Amino acid sequence: MREYIVEHQKQWWHFFIKPFYGLCFRKKEGTRFSPFEVLLPSACEDFCAIVANDRIHLVCQEENGSILYLTQEGETWQKVVLFESKTGVAYKKYFSMIAAGNFINLFYVIKYQEKHMLVHQILAAEDRPPTVIDRVQCVTMPYSVTMHTGTDITVLYKNESGTGGERLYRWSKKAFSRFMPVHPSANCQPCCFLPEKDGTVRYAAYQKVEGIYNLVYFEKKPDMSYSQPTVIYLDCRQEAEPIFCRNQQKLYLVWQESGCIMSSYLMNEEGKWSKPIRYMQPSGTRIMQYGICQNETMRHAYGYEKGQEIVLYADEGLLPSVPKKQEIQFKPEGFEAAEFAAAYGGAGKEDIMGPPSPMNALLREELEKIKEQLLKFKIHLTQLSQKLEAIEEKQKLNMQPEEKAVPIAEEETIDAVLLQDTGVSILDKG
Repeated sequence: MREYIVEHQKQWWHFFIKPFYGLCFRKKEGTRFSPFEVLLPSACEDFCAIVANDRIHLVCQEENGSILYLTQEGETWQKVVLFESKTGVAYKKYFSMIAAGNFINLFYVIKYQEKHMLVHQILAAEDRPPTVIDRVQCVTMPYSVTMHTGTDITVLYKNESGTGGERLYRWSKKAFSRFMPVHPSANCQPCCFLPEKDGTVRYAAYQKVEGIYNLVYFEKKPDMSYSQPTVIYLDCRQEAEPIFCRNQQKLYLVWQESGCIMSSYLMNEEGKWSKPIRYMQPSGTRIMQYGICQNETMRHAYGYEKGQEIVLYADEGLLPSVPKKQEIQFKPEGFEAAEFAAAYGGAGKEDIMGPPSPMNALLREELEKIKEQLLKFKIHLTQLSQKLEAIEEKQKLNMQPEEKAVPIAEEETIDAVLLQDTGVSILDKG
C-alpha cells in the first residue's frame, strides 16, 4: 500500500486510507501536518494522487470495486465514475498516474477471465477508451511507469510468459510501440528503472542464481548496449519493491526487508555500489512507501509517520516551492556574513560520506532548532545593548529616557489545534 503527498498551491497535502474512515487527507502547516479530514468514506486501500494543471487529481476504488476519478477545485471535489464493477468485489488495481500532453495518463491492472490485464486510459478525453497494454504477471508491483523523453511514457513490466521488458507510449502517435525485452542475455527480471537526461537508463532487477534471487544493477547506454549486472544485495526477497532515490547529489537504491528498510548508494559511474545498510526505526512506527508529487513530477520514497511529521529515508524531503521569508533581517554592525554563518551553523552543506541515518537526521533537526534559538537570543541581546546605549546617551544629555518596557528574550511554545467541522463536499458527476 502507498500513500501520497502532493504540493498544491504552495502547500503540501497528505492523502491516505484510515481504517473505518476511508480516504482521508491533511495539510502541512509549518513543519507539522494538521488533523485529518475525511474525503471519501467508501474508498478502500488502493488509490493514487497527483497535481497537474493546478488541480489535484485522485483515482481510487470503492468497496464494491468501482473506479472513481476525483478532481479538486477550491473547496469542492468533483467525482466521475470511470469503471463500474460487475462483480461487486474490490481487489488491488495498482493505480499510477502521469501528467503528459495536458492530459492525465492513468495505468491500472484489472482481472479478466482469470488473467491480469495492464490498462492505460487517458482521462478527460472521452473519445479515447481504455487500452489494454498487455497481460502481466501480478506480483508485489506488477509494473513501473515513468516519463521517457518529452511527453513519451515508458512502461516496465513482466509479461504473461515471465519475460521482463518495456513498451514506449509515443504521445505523437497515441500508440504503444512493440514489447522490448530488457537485457535478455543477463537472465534478469527488472523491477524499477530511472531514465536519465543523457539517454542512459538505470535498472534494478532480480537475478536468479541457483534458486536464489539477488538484487542487481545495470544500465542501458544511449547506444542501446547494456552493462553487466552488478550485485547489490544477495538473497533478496521479490517483495522488496526497490526504488531509486536522490539525496545530497547521491543516487540511492532503497528497498524493504522483513519490515525494515535497507539502502545502498552508487559510489562511482563504473557501477560500484556501497555496502547495504539497514536503517533503524522507532518502535511502534510502520514503514510506508510515499508517492511525492511536486511540479507535476512524481518520485517515491520510503519513510514513516512520527506524530504530525513524516520522516523519509535517503530523500531530500518535502521542500517548499518558494523560499521562505527571512524572519530576522538584523545583522550586527561589524559582524561579517561569513563569520555570522560559521558561528551559527548557516554556512555550506554537510559532507555526508555514507547514507544518512534517520536518527542522525532527527538529531540534526533538533540541533538546527537550537542554533536558531541561539541566533534569536544573540539578536535580542544586541538589541537590548543598543537600547541601553541609547538610554545612556540620553542620560548624558540630561534627558529623561522613555518609559518603555524592555522586551525580554523568551520562547513561547504554542501547540493548540482549533478543531472545526469543515466537511468536504463532493459533487457527483458520475
